[in-house]
Amino acid sequence: MDPNSGNLISFLQLQSVSAASDAPLAFGSRGDRCRADFARDVARMAAAVASVGRGRWLVDTADRYLAAVGLFALAESGSVAVLPSAGPADPQAAWGADAVGLLAESESSETPLVATALAGSAGAPIESGDRRGRPWVEFRTSGTSGAGQPVVKAVRHLEDEVRILEARLGRGLPATTRIFATAAHRHIYGLLFGVLWPLASGRAFQRDILLHARELLPRLEECAASVLVTTPVHLKRMAESANLEALRGRCLRVFSSGGPLDEAVAHEVADRLGCAPFEIFGSTETGGVAIRCRREGGGANASGEATQEEWEPMPEVLVRVVAPDGRAEVTSPFVSTGERQSDGRTCTVMGDRIEMRPGGRFVLLGRADRVVKIAEKRLSLPEMERTLCGHPFVAEASLLVREIARESRVHAVVALSGAGREEFVREGSRCCRGALVAHLAKRYDRVFLPRAWRFVAALPRDGQDKIPQAALRALFDAPSASDRSSSPRTLGEKRSEEMFERRLDVPADLVHGAGHFPGNPLVPGVVQLDWALRAAGDWLATPLVLIGLKGLKYPEPLVPGGRVTLRLERGVASTAIRFRLFDGERVHLDGRAEFAVDRDLRSGE
Repeated sequence: MDPNSGNLISFLQLQSVSAASDAPLAFGSRGDRCRADFARDVARMAAAVASVGRGRWLVDTADRYLAAVGLFALAESGSVAVLPSAGPADPQAAWGADAVGLLAESESSETPLVATALAGSAGAPIESGDRRGRPWVEFRTSGTSGAGQPVVKAVRHLEDEVRILEARLGRGLPATTRIFATAAHRHIYGLLFGVLWPLASGRAFQRDILLHARELLPRLEECAASVLVTTPVHLKRMAESANLEALRGRCLRVFSSGGPLDEAVAHEVADRLGCAPFEIFGSTETGGVAIRCRREGGGANASGEATQEEWEPMPEVLVRVVAPDGRAEVTSPFVSTGERQSDGRTCTVMGDRIEMRPGGRFVLLGRADRVVKIAEKRLSLPEMERTLCGHPFVAEASLLVREIARESRVHAVVALSGAGREEFVREGSRCCRGALVAHLAKRYDRVFLPRAWRFVAALPRDGQDKIPQAALRALFDAPSASDRSSSPRTLGEKRSEEMFERRLDVPADLVHGAGHFPGNPLVPGVVQLDWALRAAGDWLATPLVLIGLKGLKYPEPLVPGGRVTLRLERGVASTAIRFRLFDGERVHLDGRAEFAVDRDLRSGE
């Protein structure tokens, strides 16, 4: 078999990876690897897997090269690689007790990937006749519209998609092109574009996940030819970089998936980089469905691709509208759930509503499961989100529906813009909320207006740039009735750029006083400190990462059942905050906290 054919089956049989080949395969901080290295490492890991047994194996590594080694070693042994949406602290508990083993990173340079047996039972051997039909990779969906579900892909699903990606999007990319990805390989988009497509096409891929522009841009500038595989959030951050023009003529393709790419960002990247981003629409279940490439003024990008708002189905993918709700029906070789067709393709219905256009193209109209009923009236949550984003205080917004007194009501999570943060600091959350309610009231019936609001520095996202419903719901989860005295009541606030003051009523039945001490309850020092740190986050309305504490003192005990003042002070643009909790001359808490406020430090990105 031709080692340059790009066929994944040849990789699985390890015939396309010649032991004498020194062609580059992966590069990064843990060293460069060639195809000979890959053949050796896969064979060694396949033997380790075989010694434990076939079945579901958990793969927990942030290194794309090690992930590739693990995936192909498991395929050789007839096992399934389980890739979760995020790396939990306890993989076995999170991914299933029936797992046979775990492939995880080690610190050893000799054995960087280690196979460990788990409690699950080994499965029956997978027949060797139909390699293409073998289950290979199990993904976990992100849970953007509910709880995440397992989705299993056979070899043929991923092989066929890689083949079409190369035919449709690989034209003009030299073999020396290097592939950089911020999208995690735990998701199907990141695995296909950041690992499998490069492997099959013979282009080297970056093994590290570099999320920050200050780390990624210098690496891209070193390459004569590169491709960037990213998500809308990270592409927006890159568009804000002053160094983007340095990649002009070097970065030959940009791909974005995981959510809608802002049109202004797409145009700015196209103008500064010289090539318009390709947006990929699809899902874990369907694989890639369609692409589009937008550039201001229309015309074509550097590769001659038409630029327009409509989505164009991928080759061998058929998209139709399902009546009466307008959802998309997708038939393709990569669909892994649904009804198998006579031609070998599978048909499934997505949760996205579409409108067909001439030539088989379509436009997206939003999620069908996000058109909700409030007081017997229909409301499109995506439409209201777009309206919210039209206000100058709002950078991003996400809505959800929760039950209040047995009635469905809209709740809003808003990421504030620069102007919104300034207003929040100056006037507080009530003023921001009032401005946004008035903005929505111009267009929507009052029954639709959000009943609860949460203001955040950035919407919660997973590794694929999705916004999980569970993370949004957690922002509104109130304490139970038995815990209502777990926090002091805010009586009033004063704020400026340099000072924040909050007057607190500490309830006599404060839950933290129980047992501390019997008959003489006191508010623990750690609880007082928590009040101060939470207030700092409310004041600055930006992600805060605590670096250290200095001069921490508790001069006077704090007894529940009184009123105190919490005061925070800082210099302009300072990341250090002085805090004091006091009542007149009696000081209960005194100290200083050092914070990092770089939003790039948020976990999961």
